[in-house]
Amino acid sequence: MLYLISDEPYNKIVYDGVTVPSILAAYHNSILVTSYSKDLSIPGERLGFIAVNPDAAPLDQLLNGMIFCNRTLGFVNAPAFVQRVVQQLQGMSVDITIYKRKRDRLCIELQKMGYSLIKPEGAFYLFPRSPINDIEFVKELQQERILTVPGSGFGSPGFFRIAYCVEDWAIEGALPGFKKLADKYFA
Repeated sequence: MLYLISDEPYNKIVYDGVTVPSILAAYHNSILVTSYSKDLSIPGERLGFIAVNPDAAPLDQLLNGMIFCNRTLGFVNAPAFVQRVVQQLQGMSVDITIYKRKRDRLCIELQKMGYSLIKPEGAFYLFPRSPINDIEFVKELQQERILTVPGSGFGSPGFFRIAYCVEDWAIEGALPGFKKLADKYFA
């Protein structure tokens, strides 16, 4: 039996008219895994769920296996209070226009400085090309009090990751440091 598992914590955080098709509608032996931590902007809470296509076979064995794994592997379920709160938040999401505005601001400014990047259509990360080794460049950014992550940790050496799910003041405060290093490497 072949199952398709789709990890979709960012499926609601998309921009510019992009839509994410449902794996459950596309394939009968499909499993969707997602998290509220992105949808509701509560990172670290690790609240989510697994949805199994009702046409998956053998459905009862698959569901029983998931329940067994949850119990024996020691995963902790959210407290009853939190489960009730999350139940009331079904279908809700953060205001995506806030992330889009932050994305657009960073993309425009970094590209003006000389950084090469592709504007993302979803989530809240940028992956600009690093002008030098990505690990070394991230260390230089740290000297400018800018926290980024080397792309090599995500299978993309030569790039670095910027998370823009931060306050506006953090983005604005980082721009001079990005400019300083752009002047150093792109001038």
